[in-house]
Amino acid sequence: MSTRQRKNLPNINQRIRKFRVKSSHIGRKLIDGNPITSYLIEKLHLIGYQYYNDKSTSFAELRVEGITRTFWIHKEFLVLQSNFFHEIFNDKNIGTVIDITVPSPGTFESILEYLYDGNEEKWYDTFTTENWHSVWENISYLELGSKARAICISFCENQIN
Repeated sequence: MSTRQRKNLPNINQRIRKFRVKSSHIGRKLIDGNPITSYLIEKLHLIGYQYYNDKSTSFAELRVEGITRTFWIHKEFLVLQSNFFHEIFNDKNIGTVIDITVPSPGTFESILEYLYDGNEEKWYDTFTTENWHSVWENISYLELGSKARAICISFCENQIN
């Protein structure tokens, strides 16, 4: 390839920046309705229990305001299921400490565990008439997909009936 041809090619950093801009606009499509994403999430859930809060394989340390313990998190499990985390991880490097605030810290840990293991029944069993609205606030804040929303709505409907 000649020097002239190389000069006409976009710099790799320009390509990456363009991809990041485009990818931030397609976050919802990544979470809902994409069969490839659904397949990846399904496969991640099969092994999620092995990685949940595992410091040795984690991408970052997560600290949540209102919770004294820290969480060791993996980018792969979170960016595919949460637009909030998709945005956060956009500019983070491995080993980063991430500090976040959520509307209801008391229901965050069960949501995080659900994002790893996908165990709908186990997560549903953590809902109570006192906390379901707090769970819903976190689901909305974290911008989780329709499946998480459906589980919360199902609990609410079952309480009414």
